[in-house]
Amino acid sequence: MRIEWLDSLKGFAIFLVVVGHVVLGYLRAGTFPEHQWSLQLTHDLIYSFHMPLFFLISGFLYKLTWSKKNTGILINIANKFLNLIPMYLLFSVVFWISKYYASLYGNIQMSDFFTFTDLMHIYISPLSYLWFLYVLIWLFVFVPILESLFKPLLIFISFLMLYLFLPPVEGIFKVINSIIYGGVYFTLGSVIYMYYERIKNYISNNLLMVGFISILMASISFPYITEHTVFKFVCALGASSFLAILFFKLKDRTWVTFWNICGRYSLGIYILHLYFSGPLRTIFKNLSIDNIMVVIILSCIISTIVPIFIVMFFDKFKMTSWVFGNSKLIKIKS
Repeated sequence: MRIEWLDSLKGFAIFLVVVGHVVLGYLRAGTFPEHQWSLQLTHDLIYSFHMPLFFLISGFLYKLTWSKKNTGILINIANKFLNLIPMYLLFSVVFWISKYYASLYGNIQMSDFFTFTDLMHIYISPLSYLWFLYVLIWLFVFVPILESLFKPLLIFISFLMLYLFLPPVEGIFKVINSIIYGGVYFTLGSVIYMYYERIKNYISNNLLMVGFISILMASISFPYITEHTVFKFVCALGASSFLAILFFKLKDRTWVTFWNICGRYSLGIYILHLYFSGPLRTIFKNLSIDNIMVVIILSCIISTIVPIFIVMFFDKFKMTSWVFGNSKLIKIKS
């Protein structure tokens, strides 16, 4: 039996990633100066919790799937590492090439310009949005090893202390900041799995109260997230908890089917969506489509749905399935 609501939550999380990047693209392009305030607010709201939510889910699913395997920890790490590394390397090169030609021909700008030196340094400095995949690779290596030596709760607390109090690392090793940031929520997801049944029973009995407290935490801390990382953590945890409760409550509704599909192909959506959202800005501009709601809605829908069909095509014909990782739904026994 699938954890349907978790699949749906993951699908909604990846859609928020797409929306966030679409909004960020229009903010950077300055296409709608009269709507800069609303675009910035939308961006800030989404970015306050959407990646923590994704890392939380990733940590939970890591613990869920690995606990069901009989293979050793080193084999699990090796399999995950070898599954993600080719995808990271391939799309780093593809993204760099697309950025290079986008800067030469037309006004297609997906993010900052990258040099050849940047491509050579992807082992320590990931390109743009691929930082998430880079961080995930290292978390799948470090966290299982740490959990074989220490209790998962202690590892989470250690990551949290580093996140809250360690000064940001500067220079070539600044990616460590991202690993710590992702590690906080990834290890928290692992801890949540350990107490999943207990948490589920408590939330089921106190759904409204927990939901209200969660959204209240997020709302109170949101205006202060730029002041200290503790407010960022509280806001991200509150918003993520609220969405988890919401999808848990609505798990039997038929409209969540779309989010289930997005959850199944979340990695493919993440890898491919910028190749559509970036060029679409130029296409809409050339077509003189200047309604902000129309362009954002179309950009989000197209950048989400088209990658799904691309990954489905690869799955159907079993062509280099490693390119987009494992898109199978997580199944557990009830």
